[in-house]
Amino acid sequence: MLDTLTQDVKYATRSLRRTPGFLVAAIATLALGIGANTSIFSLINAVLFRTLPVHAPEELYYIAHGVGDAQIATMSNYPWFERARTHDEVFAGVTAYNNRDFKVTSDQGAQRVYGQYASGNYHAVIGVPLALGRGFTSEDDRAVNNSPIAVISDSFWTQRFARDPQVIGKTLLVGGHSVTIVGVTAPGFEGMAPGRPIDITLPLSMRIRDEPEFLTDLDSWTGMPLVVRLKPGVDVRQAQAVIETAFREHVSQPGIGFARTPLGPRTARLQPAANGQDRLRNDYRVPLTVLMGMVGAVLLLACVNVAHLLVVRATGRAREVAVRMAVGATRRRLVRQFLTESLLLAVAGGALGIVLAGWGTRFVSMLFLENQNPIAIDVQPDRTVLLFAAGLSLLTGIAFGSIPAFRATLVYLSPALKQSSTGAIRSRKSSGRKALVAAQIAVSVVLVFAASLLVRTQRNLQNVNGGFETENVLIFLLDARDTTFPLERLTALCTDTLARLRRRMPAVASACSTMSPVDTAFEGRILGIPTPPPGPGANRVLANTVTPEYFDTFGIGLVRGRFLTSQDTASSTRVAVITESVARAFFGDSDPVGKPIGFGSRPDPARTLTVVGVVRDARHALRETPPKMVYQPLDQSLEPPEALTAAVRTTGDPAALASLVRQEVRALSSDVAVMWVRTMRQQIAAATTSERLLAMLSTAFAVLALLLACIGLYGVISYDVASHTREIGIRLALGAERSAVLAGVLRPTVTIIGIGLALGLAGALLTSRLVETLLFELTSRDPIALAATAVTLTLAALTAGYLPARRASRIDPATALRTE
Repeated sequence: MLDTLTQDVKYATRSLRRTPGFLVAAIATLALGIGANTSIFSLINAVLFRTLPVHAPEELYYIAHGVGDAQIATMSNYPWFERARTHDEVFAGVTAYNNRDFKVTSDQGAQRVYGQYASGNYHAVIGVPLALGRGFTSEDDRAVNNSPIAVISDSFWTQRFARDPQVIGKTLLVGGHSVTIVGVTAPGFEGMAPGRPIDITLPLSMRIRDEPEFLTDLDSWTGMPLVVRLKPGVDVRQAQAVIETAFREHVSQPGIGFARTPLGPRTARLQPAANGQDRLRNDYRVPLTVLMGMVGAVLLLACVNVAHLLVVRATGRAREVAVRMAVGATRRRLVRQFLTESLLLAVAGGALGIVLAGWGTRFVSMLFLENQNPIAIDVQPDRTVLLFAAGLSLLTGIAFGSIPAFRATLVYLSPALKQSSTGAIRSRKSSGRKALVAAQIAVSVVLVFAASLLVRTQRNLQNVNGGFETENVLIFLLDARDTTFPLERLTALCTDTLARLRRRMPAVASACSTMSPVDTAFEGRILGIPTPPPGPGANRVLANTVTPEYFDTFGIGLVRGRFLTSQDTASSTRVAVITESVARAFFGDSDPVGKPIGFGSRPDPARTLTVVGVVRDARHALRETPPKMVYQPLDQSLEPPEALTAAVRTTGDPAALASLVRQEVRALSSDVAVMWVRTMRQQIAAATTSERLLAMLSTAFAVLALLLACIGLYGVISYDVASHTREIGIRLALGAERSAVLAGVLRPTVTIIGIGLALGLAGALLTSRLVETLLFELTSRDPIALAATAVTLTLAALTAGYLPARRASRIDPATALRTE
């Protein structure tokens, strides 16, 4: 069998090398289809399927809590952690971690990095692999001492220490504390939250030292997930029963007010933690599923096109097949030979597709890094991706090679041996191929329509009227957290930085605030007035503290009253400016100017604010309606902010200031970190990363599908023209008009296009509901997108069909009559 297989491979290789044009076309078509599928599967594998590179990840579970199916695995408190870890009858270990940012200070300035606090048994319970040193121990958990330690990631080791093997024992200044590095995690492990790699892990004892009340606070949840490892032989249902009982006992203690909610009692549940936290999966599950469906359709079109090429190639090999059958070759043997050729094409296309997929996934991973909260995912092909590509190549080779292989062996021996193509291959009717081309066009219509909807969504988000100025505005964050910099001086530092920038470039306006439009930061508060609006959450607002120039900088218009001014200082009357939505919700038709407001369900009279103005609404999240917002003077803040967003609106290109920002801040203070330096347009683009990703990839796949459909149409019409060359020559010799020949060839083309377009539009209307949740300010049956799709497909397909028809009308009768 091996000898026969070797013969088949050698013969197939020689046969394919004799037709280089066919070889290149087939491999390129398959590479595009397989590469697109492998690229998207790499993303799906990295985001949805990949398990943590730790010991026995299937034994790890989160302890989640919530009401009904709405269970949250990211919140807990320390007393609940202490109670859960006592149940060693079902758990081999219970650990906790708390993600947060840390500021690392060095001679190069302050740098904000992702990090976490972790309990002393974190590395042991999770099973974290280490490249150097050790992880934490239980002694590090509550040990509040003067020798704090840290474990760093492999990427941070590479970036900061150039993989120095003597890194163990070196110190870092993290959050104002000098910490000693005791370990480096192995490559691949980046924490429990995919997309958010953890660079520095500190013991939970360091948080306890800064917040001693954290140990005993019962009536609040912190962002501290609990992870358990089941004991060997313990069933998850048994552990579930234990944790439910323990949670009921915990929330029944005096002083805990969240045991019940308006939706029902709060319960606890175990959730699998083998893949880490599910935030990234929840955000991208639907977009990636849509893209996988699109690339699957692209691969189907590629298979149909290669099958067409193989059928045409088989026609020219009729004599070869007849000779081999005449000397004793069985049909089964010949089918296997043709399938070997198809599999060789698929393997070559798959290999090239993996290369193309690598380029594509690297490009997509760069887009993820442009997100408002950058997402770093490892999209390098692993064993799962390579197995997927290999399996896909094998299935593809069988899919597009089977029918042509069987057709190639259906020959009439006598005509074929006489070297006559007429009647050599049985059933030469092209109706089946034309039906497949119509189906290709229909699939292309569905993909082009979906892509047009997603592109229009992305443009709608980019150009949405947010109620603020987007042109010529530069923003950046000044972060003083975890430093010795006096927080009460941060406002002055912000205004001084803006003044220095204005001297470098003329500015229309500039301001400082705790958050900007389209920002990930927000502060939700309860607005208390004598008669709050009814309904759950109706009295919640966002609070923003700003300098007086904020409204001018972002172009937010005044409705009534006045803006904040420089006279609104800490010693003057406490004031606030509210948005129109606040005025409508809380004051109805009455004028709110001069009315008192306060924060909290029972506002402190000493902290009452007087409304002095009403301004236009401004969006905080592009997809959501403008929030109810209350603006307060930054000078009247009760507590100094730890971070401020600076904004400057210029008369020229704001990007020209970007390179100066860090320089000016560095000249004023080396402790304060400068982050997110970008224009307002870039901020909006970062907020629409997933939409841009969908729009770009869906457009690329739709164009590829359209190209494949047009190639298929071109191939079928060209094949028909070639098959009827003698007939066309006779008609022209007898006096037929060339325009009539052109029309005769175009007629079936128009029929194919019409059928494909009709089926495609019907399919597009039916399947567009799958992307309805991804759309913004348009419906899934958008008439503009439908019309654009129909016009695009018609023009492209007519062009593909016109070229062979035009060639047919220019056939020389004498040459055609000598054919055959």
